Amino acid sequence: MTKKVANILIVDDILANRDALCDLTKALGHTAISAEDGLMALKKIKEQAIDLVLLDIMMPEIDGYEVLSHIKDDVTLQDIPVIMITALDEMDSAVNCIKMGADDYLTKPFKTVLLRAKIGACLERKFWHDKEKGYLRQIEESNEKLEERVREKTQELAMLNKRLQLLEKAKGDALKLIYYRFQNSLQGLFKKTVQAPLEEANELMETVKQSFQLTKVDPKTVMYVFELKTIGEILKKTIELTSTFAQSRHVYLGAVPDCGGQTLNQVALDATPTPWVDEWKNEISLSETITWKNIDDGGENNEQKELCAEALAELINTAVNFSRHESTITFSCEPLENEIILGIHATGRTIAEDELLQFFEIPLNLKKVTKGRHPGIGPSTAQNIIRLLVGGSVTVENRGTEGISFIVKVKRNKWGVI
Repeated sequence: MTKKVANILIVDDILANRDALCDLTKALGHTAISAEDGLMALKKIKEQAIDLVLLDIMMPEIDGYEVLSHIKDDVTLQDIPVIMITALDEMDSAVNCIKMGADDYLTKPFKTVLLRAKIGACLERKFWHDKEKGYLRQIEESNEKLEERVREKTQELAMLNKRLQLLEKAKGDALKLIYYRFQNSLQGLFKKTVQAPLEEANELMETVKQSFQLTKVDPKTVMYVFELKTIGEILKKTIELTSTFAQSRHVYLGAVPDCGGQTLNQVALDATPTPWVDEWKNEISLSETITWKNIDDGGENNEQKELCAEALAELINTAVNFSRHESTITFSCEPLENEIILGIHATGRTIAEDELLQFFEIPLNLKKVTKGRHPGIGPSTAQNIIRLLVGGSVTVENRGTEGISFIVKVKRNKWGVI
């Protein structure tokens, strides 16, 4: 052990005893601090860093027992070693002091060699005890730093994982939209082909054939047409998707409208054979290349339905945020000759006139928008899906001061096929 100069507090009400112990302490190379009574001893312990206390038991007013109790019952002082010194040559007194936490006991008159040995032993124990506490403190600090780094890394990983999930979802949605956009474009191409002159029709069909070869599109691609009777099913799915969020905000969702209970009359493709159709069928059969199919209530829960439901769910969730507590969001469905108009009506907040035009725009920096005012990216996402997937549109308007309404327009396919 590297020798350290220790601060030794000597507590005795007799001056001669204090002087003798101070001289011995200095002779050992330590600093002696004296106190003539218990009260002064407690004061000095609070003011200075003490490494050892030589404490007399028999003192007026505050005796050694009480001083010892103050030291050992105080969590900030209890590690200071205490050697009790007394003229009482009684074993009971020694036992009581040890029970109270004293580190050693010496009776007067004492031998200098014995006191020197006890002082050395106590200081060495304190040295190693302080070393141990220092190491434990370093370990604790290191553990805290490690835990903090683990927390930071865990948060970073969680954020990265969330970003990856968002990117994967965005990638999937983008691929779906690109695919459906291709479907819609191809659908429009066939519409144009049916009405085109023979020469132009043949040129267009050749383009389609080359597109299949270049893009390796499955020659049995199924292209779906959304009809009126499908809207109720999609709305029902949408309400299921948004019910939990609405309940958390104490907002109710109204019933699914019947959309007039109407269905669309289906007209098949012109069955009259034409030279260009017969010629093209010899290479790639039209029926084998693209299957046109309507989505009806008995159909499978396909990707188009899922995307439409998710788009409407974004609008309903936004409507919930604009709704008054305990209010009800209602739905309307108006079937017209060429389109179906869906309404999502919230009662509560309205949109400032200068914000209506930018409602579906995504700001360049979302951090700079006013939270609680800007609707986020949900409405914009919904608008893009409806526009690209079914050639529809989404708008928002104020109903006076009552609340807001989302108006979703979906084209009815008069060209519809089965």
